[in-house]
Amino acid sequence: MKQDGNSGSRSYFSSLAGILILTVLSILSAYFRFINLTVFLLAVLAIGILSFVWGKLSLRSVEVDAHSISCNVFPDENIQFRLEASNGKVLPVLWIDIRYFDEKPNFLADDVELTRHVTWLLPKQSASWTAEFRAHSRGVSVMQSVMATSGDGFGLCSETREYALSEPAMIVVYPRVFAVDTDPLIRMNSGLLASDQGCMEDNTFFKGIHDYHYGDSTRNINWRVLAAQGKLAVNEYQPVVPRLVTFVLDLMSFTSWREEVNNAGVSMVLDHVFTQELEDMISLTASCILSLTRKKVCCTLVLPAFGGKELHIVEGNGREEQVPLLLTELAGLEYNGEECFFQGLARASFGMGQIHLVCKDDNPSKQLDCEVPGASAIVRTAASDGNGRRMIRFDQIRRSHEGS
Repeated sequence: MKQDGNSGSRSYFSSLAGILILTVLSILSAYFRFINLTVFLLAVLAIGILSFVWGKLSLRSVEVDAHSISCNVFPDENIQFRLEASNGKVLPVLWIDIRYFDEKPNFLADDVELTRHVTWLLPKQSASWTAEFRAHSRGVSVMQSVMATSGDGFGLCSETREYALSEPAMIVVYPRVFAVDTDPLIRMNSGLLASDQGCMEDNTFFKGIHDYHYGDSTRNINWRVLAAQGKLAVNEYQPVVPRLVTFVLDLMSFTSWREEVNNAGVSMVLDHVFTQELEDMISLTASCILSLTRKKVCCTLVLPAFGGKELHIVEGNGREEQVPLLLTELAGLEYNGEECFFQGLARASFGMGQIHLVCKDDNPSKQLDCEVPGASAIVRTAASDGNGRRMIRFDQIRRSHEGS
């Protein structure tokens, strides 16, 4: 395993400068025959040299590695790693501190312990344990290494090394999700009932005939078979997936701007970012994606261009793969009020199916309003259907030139 770094801390007496000064003082005191002082300085010098050598060799032939157990979680769930520290020396390691993150990621809870203290690692012995970190918010981080610190038994000299993991782990904390009723979206998308599970039967694709079973639609009864053979049989058609559902994140609608007068004239300056509202809408989008996936509906996500990032269209690439792909994009989204652009979205919107805007209210930002025609805005509401599912209201957006 690769060791990427080497640093440490030591007291004055166990440093090279301190050892050199103690050596000079011992020689001078011996030259002037200060016997008691010479003995004392030699004792301190011996402890300093022993501490220095002990500390420098404390992590030699010591290996530390970690393997991810659970790195794709939701808030309030635990991220889990399996760690192992091995002592390959013939001498024991009295203590070793393993630090998991150089800087604590923002998505970890405040009470998370980032350091593990291991004592008495005997020669040719390994110690393994499971580390758990509770996540409290969404975020993405890559764990590439761990830091190990060890030293002498006097506590005068320590050595710190960075150990690169054999398999770097990408930690993804998805947005917080909740039960949500997406039946209105499916009805808007293809005129289907919730019981259709997001699919419809296309009568142009004939698949075959099977005996009538309870629950089969009477519209599909094959009357020729009934007349000729006197038994009920129904036509079977190829089920097809309805059009895609595309969520466009209108991030700029979660900001407020004010006019500012300067020498160059009047300019717009960012006044406030509605952070909590933005987090709520990201959670709502993630909840819709999960709900639609269960109903066999494919989803696409559109992120605007902002802060040096280009317009990003994330396709679900199939219902089974779309949940981790789209939710990871939402988990890593960092927006601080930059100006957003949607140039080219109107040209790329062909084939995106039913487009819905994720915005603060039913008024999209001007940059988006001129690019996406005939879209719908998702407006969050706290109302419930009585079964714990939050309802979604879809308000049609009218562009300024429509109806004029």
